[in-house]
Amino acid sequence: MKRRQTQQKKAIFEVIQGKGKHMSAEDVKAILDEKEMGIGLATVYRNLNLLCEEGAIQKITHKNFSFFDGNPIPHDHFRCIRCDCVQDVEAEYHDELDQQVAKGMGAKILHHSTTFEGICPNCMKEEENRQWN
Repeated sequence: MKRRQTQQKKAIFEVIQGKGKHMSAEDVKAILDEKEMGIGLATVYRNLNLLCEEGAIQKITHKNFSFFDGNPIPHDHFRCIRCDCVQDVEAEYHDELDQQVAKGMGAKILHHSTTFEGICPNCMKEEENRQWN
């Protein structure tokens, strides 16, 4: 069933789409509010989830965080445990891992999502500066 393209959905997609865009529904709503779009948070969530179902964006969920990713192409992420920034990992995405896991488990792997957690370069610099002051 083809869903209709509403103005709200189009505006939400324009905010989130693209490589390196990692946002919560609240982040998307804040940008729409700046543009005086008048779109409610429930509508933002509903349309972000529809965009995920359509494969236009991804939703990354972990026990401690979740975000929407404007890049639907499979890739991995890095999340800073200090400032909560999320970045795309600029490394080759390995479909071979899916095949290896599928073979080992006797399962069918559709995709995988890896999120590395650590301390980003900016937070590391701040930490170093505090040590010297």
